[in-house]
Amino acid sequence: MIKTLHWYISRELLRVFFLTTGVLTTILAFGGTFRPLTKQGLGLLQLLTVLTDLMPAMLAYSIPLAALFAAVIVYWRLATDNELTGARASGTSFAFLAAPALVLGIVVGGVDLAMVGYVVPAFLQKTSQSLQTDLASLLLHNVGQRQPFQFGNMVVYADRAYPIPVPADDKPPKGVTRQIIQLQGLAATPLTNGRPNAIVLARAANIIIDHVGQQLHVAVQLDRGVAYDPNSFRQIQGTIRYLPPDGKPYVIGSMLVNRPKFLDFARLSALRANPLLFAPIAGLHEELQKAIALDRVGEWYRKRFHAGQAVRFKRPTGSDISVVSPAAELDKNKHLLFEARPGRPVQVDILAAGRVRLIYQTRTAELVLSNDGATAKEAGLPQNLLSGGPSCSLRLRGHVRQRNVLINRRFHAAPPVVVLSDIEIPGAATADSAGMPRDLSPQTESLMKEIAVRSDHLRRQVASEIQSRASFAMSCVVLVILGAALGIALQGRNPLAVFVVGFVPAMILVLLINTGRQLVTRTDGSPLPGLVLIWAGNGIILLLNIWVYRWLLKR
Repeated sequence: MIKTLHWYISRELLRVFFLTTGVLTTILAFGGTFRPLTKQGLGLLQLLTVLTDLMPAMLAYSIPLAALFAAVIVYWRLATDNELTGARASGTSFAFLAAPALVLGIVVGGVDLAMVGYVVPAFLQKTSQSLQTDLASLLLHNVGQRQPFQFGNMVVYADRAYPIPVPADDKPPKGVTRQIIQLQGLAATPLTNGRPNAIVLARAANIIIDHVGQQLHVAVQLDRGVAYDPNSFRQIQGTIRYLPPDGKPYVIGSMLVNRPKFLDFARLSALRANPLLFAPIAGLHEELQKAIALDRVGEWYRKRFHAGQAVRFKRPTGSDISVVSPAAELDKNKHLLFEARPGRPVQVDILAAGRVRLIYQTRTAELVLSNDGATAKEAGLPQNLLSGGPSCSLRLRGHVRQRNVLINRRFHAAPPVVVLSDIEIPGAATADSAGMPRDLSPQTESLMKEIAVRSDHLRRQVASEIQSRASFAMSCVVLVILGAALGIALQGRNPLAVFVVGFVPAMILVLLINTGRQLVTRTDGSPLPGLVLIWAGNGIILLLNIWVYRWLLKR
């Protein structure tokens, strides 16, 4: 009899659970495709693909509610039909009667933990790849709807868009699929930290999309492109042929890969152990290494400086620079300053083929080092469009005079500031063996602080994700047990009203989990209060279970 009763209750629980799970998952999945369908113009095949990929994600969030509903309905019916009364009359305890609900809760909790920990992130990444794989169709749809389209750090507007065939002489490498979309009346906005840094206009452009494995390589060929400063609308460059200007394509990976909430447990644990595995922090660390290397450059030249002796700088153009100065020192930015003394100016010689061609005399010559194109700005180059990279220039200022050796023998006034750019950075100056510079530049210190702040924020995000997912899975157990108790306690009432009574604690639990996540990630103090809040909902429902079951036992 005991086995028969257990099997009977378990069968009813599973029947209602699977039926409710199917309905809720379908509704949630269709709701998840509403935005891609309306905003991105998905076709039927794309819609079915996205819908299929969203099913596991929606399943993870529907099964706790389905288990709660099944427990409420089944135990309410058993109590209303007096079946539980008969079981109790035969000496069966409430603990024994609630055992099938407990088993269902444990099984559902384990399945849900695996779903939110591994299955859901994988399918969400797959959904992201499905959307971006057909980038050409999305681009055509957005332009056709007069809407902007963003890929990578570029936002594109256009009057018209249509596909064109790939030229026979421009076939992609083997294993690479290429699509070309031609745009008419292009306006493009490159973004830096989410803000426009230039406005590029062109009569027409070709968007070349290469499918390389799981990535997209997107290049933009412009017809008579012109760039303007977004703040002053001053032209900063004309006749741009490519975006980016170096001709290298934008590489677009998964749109979700750099968001911890869409990563699985294994990836989250790896990020907690080593934040440098996180692409944004890895990029900052790379910038830090470049900044440290540039800090070494100034020190390297300073150690080799001797008053009155020439310091040589090489240039890729073939014309070298020789500086003779009575004094030199490093400023706070680790830039080397050559300074004049009374009656002894700083002399800068421009040499070609070993012969002096041009001579400058000035009060100050500063060796400017940068990773972000700052020296390019002073040289009059369009730094807003540059991808950034180590650059070195010599800036002359303070009563600058010049003499062209081939034309005359006298000095005459030069511009107040002269920038000699394209100076090569010697490899020996940036070698790792040089060690950490004695004093760090403000840029280097700022990068180190930013990496520390972002690493701490990442660890908080990882902790909140792992703890909230575990708490959500644990809620399946306590909610199912609560549902069974409420179904028995509220026998004879409307079953939907009984479910609503059980649904309220579930909503409070979800609210506490989300509030705890926000508290962990957005506060600078200890994450402990947020973590306690994440688990507080389960604790409250567990106490509620104890109170309800004690009340039932007294009855």
